[in-house]
Amino acid sequence: MLRFFTRLEKTRNLVLFVFAILMAGSLIFFYTPARNTFETGDLSRSQEVAATVAGEAITVADVVREREKFSQFSRGQFPAKMVIESLINRRVMRVEAARLGLTATDREVADEIRTQSANPDGSPFDQKKYEEAVVGQYGSVSAFEQSVRDDISARKLQAYITAGVTISDAEVLNEYQKRNAKFNISYVSLNPTEIAKTLKPSDDELKAYFDKNKASYYINEPQKKIKYIFVNSEKIGQKLPISDADLKAEWDALAPDKKTMGVDGQEIVLRVPKPDEEAQIQGKATELVTQLRAKGGPVTEEAFAALAKGQSENPATAGNGGKLPGPVRENPSKADDPYQQLLKLEPGQITDPILYQGRYFILRRGETVPKTFEQAKKELEVSLRNRKAYAAALEFAKKVDDALKQSKDPAKTAAEFASQANMTAAEMVKETGYVKPGDDIADIGVSSQFEEGIKGLENAGDVGDVVPIQNGFALPMLVDKKEPRDAEFAEVRTQVEAAYKLEKAQTQVEEIAKAISSGAKDAASLASAASAKGITAKTKDDYVIGTPVGEGPSAASGQALSDAIFALGNGQVMKEPLKVGDNWVIVGVTQRKEADSAAFATQRGQLMEQLLGMKRSNVFGDYLAAARQRLEQAGKIEINKAVLEKIDAPTAQDLTE
Repeated sequence: MLRFFTRLEKTRNLVLFVFAILMAGSLIFFYTPARNTFETGDLSRSQEVAATVAGEAITVADVVREREKFSQFSRGQFPAKMVIESLINRRVMRVEAARLGLTATDREVADEIRTQSANPDGSPFDQKKYEEAVVGQYGSVSAFEQSVRDDISARKLQAYITAGVTISDAEVLNEYQKRNAKFNISYVSLNPTEIAKTLKPSDDELKAYFDKNKASYYINEPQKKIKYIFVNSEKIGQKLPISDADLKAEWDALAPDKKTMGVDGQEIVLRVPKPDEEAQIQGKATELVTQLRAKGGPVTEEAFAALAKGQSENPATAGNGGKLPGPVRENPSKADDPYQQLLKLEPGQITDPILYQGRYFILRRGETVPKTFEQAKKELEVSLRNRKAYAAALEFAKKVDDALKQSKDPAKTAAEFASQANMTAAEMVKETGYVKPGDDIADIGVSSQFEEGIKGLENAGDVGDVVPIQNGFALPMLVDKKEPRDAEFAEVRTQVEAAYKLEKAQTQVEEIAKAISSGAKDAASLASAASAKGITAKTKDDYVIGTPVGEGPSAASGQALSDAIFALGNGQVMKEPLKVGDNWVIVGVTQRKEADSAAFATQRGQLMEQLLGMKRSNVFGDYLAAARQRLEQAGKIEINKAVLEKIDAPTAQDLTE
């Protein structure tokens, strides 16, 4: 049942139903009642009807309890209209099972409950514990048992409806080829944003566009020009004294796991010379792992080294028993690096074979490498200096701000404090253009703190309090203010140009894609056809069906694109560009590498099972969608929208938080 329910993507409502079923099974005996995050109060016991399906009521209490289950598995609030869809689909299944005589019997329900509630230690069934668990989750024992009955009935209904679904050997072989064939491709993926970068409109075109859309550029908030004194935290930090005693105190406060250089490791590396040899190399790597683990327990450094010297294909480490040149440290930016797996192991443990960049890695973790105080001093100094610099810069900025409020002269004040700031006066004084909330300000960016800091400045010469910004603090003073008004072309030229180019690109991208496609007679000529339109075609070797074509905003993927590429033979190019999202894609295959037919037999059974599950899922999803539509057309599904709105209405606590 679970495998079947993982593929219901065609029907959104059915997916919601499945989510509820999965949660119900998991929470029956392990659920601990939690604080109701929606503060629904008596709604959790309300019998007011939220919807009906073929005369069967779905109450407000049903919706509230179902929403609580959703919240146990995913953070955030779920609208009642989303939750009701799950409950309606469960009722549709109940109705259909009853119509076909497939409703679960009392015996089936009892057997299911006994199986679910069996204690791992073999101890007797605890009726009291059972009742407490299900009442807390479902409101009553009868409601829980009805849920179990619905679950069993759904499985029986699914089995009945999909009993005749089959998968042919041709379909399995085609899927095997699609998953394992590799392609060297030449491609063009056009995105309006990237096309816009190539456009160079004239000032006359931009002014005409601005005049036509002038209302869009109305400045509806006051704009302020700000002159501010900048205090750089790093510059302040450079003058702070940091003693060995300070560093030793930092070192003593570190947790033990922070006083390490990393972990030692060893490796065995096997190259995959050709894509069609990947399965063979994986088999060899698996045999090596099995050999290393044969005696059970930790693998010794000597045993691993002996195998690495004879088997590893990395000349840099093989001669040294696979020993890595230095300890491995945690690096969150390289989560896919196989060496990071060592940090998850205990000393003496080895990994399963890891495929990475055309090589199989088998890794063994060694001991943790301790770090001495002397080795850590530089890192400690940087960390401590940064912390102290922020605090010192803040205190210094407050002193400078007080002086600025007296002088109203940023240049004079900066000159007075420049030496203490470890900066020149010119470095300290900066000025913005006319800015409003949401603007990207040079050296500051889009900053809600800066916006709040200048909000109260209304008259020229007003000085604000210290504001944290990038790399330090700003001490703002209002220079001038402009009230809401029609923008002048010069001040919004950048925005006008960006909007014009994107709008123009959106109208041209399809035309450009079709011109490139018609000019490419085969895969080899795609690059020249693209170049004629000022576009650079790209290439990718060993492309696998289903992975994205392209990178960044022009990356495209999807079933239609996968099918189009798989249909191409050597040297062929797509006859028409394909629209995928905002992109237009043209692909040519310079070399097609069919999957190794010898390995098909080993994957046939698994593929057959997967495809059969997918097909059954689609058939059952279509059946349920049709059943619901039939009930809706007969007026047998009614939803009380006013009640749902009441469930979603904010509580008094919501309004005060």
